Amino acid sequence: MIMASADSSSPSGLIWDGENYSCAYDALFTVLFDIWSSDTKLWTRRFEEINQHHLKSLSACFKKYHNGQTSFETARDTIRHGLYSQNPAQFPYGTRGTSIAALTSAILASNDCVAISSPECTSCEYSEPVMNDRLEFTLYEKEDTPKSTSHWLCSLEHETHEKCPDCSCALKQPTSFKSAPNVLVFEINSKNIKISKTLKFVQDSETVILDIRGLIYHGDFHFTSRIIGNDNIV
Repeated sequence: MIMASADSSSPSGLIWDGENYSCAYDALFTVLFDIWSSDTKLWTRRFEEINQHHLKSLSACFKKYHNGQTSFETARDTIRHGLYSQNPAQFPYGTRGTSIAALTSAILASNDCVAISSPECTSCEYSEPVMNDRLEFTLYEKEDTPKSTSHWLCSLEHETHEKCPDCSCALKQPTSFKSAPNVLVFEINSKNIKISKTLKFVQDSETVILDIRGLIYHGDFHFTSRIIGNDNIV
């Protein structure tokens, strides 16, 4: 599930490559293009702020397609080749298929650390200094299934087996983003998580709303995506 900050025309789509299975790329890039094309200047800047590698290249390919200088399939294949060159085992050609989670993680890998965490006691007031955290813009479901994606976002933390040095009670390590992200992806494997239509971040007296913009489904060794436009039309 893809969340993004906020033409009801038919969205652009891709022709599936049956020789080199492309459905993971087709599903993800279709949603990202719909987000990007809603405000090309704004989202070009936002994509480049996330990373200067695959996402910046994807934005440049989107621009060429948007201007009629190339096909959507050529744009897709350009980014796919770069990923294959970087990691042929993870992003193979042929009929082996590609993990949508691995693809999303690679495309949205941030230039910089985007989150912080601080171990704290579950019983007393002990806490440790805030430190940079490995959390990125792709969130993976854990065993402790949240009720909804909004609950999930509010309960981000790392498991720790360390004890409090003051009272010997268990420590927890809550995690949060340094600033409100422009894009978030949730990998959901269970059927019990309610998908929140919006997510709210309140930081420095400013409220940022992320709207659900896409859903990617998997079944029968194939990925399919649905786009939710700015007008909430699916």
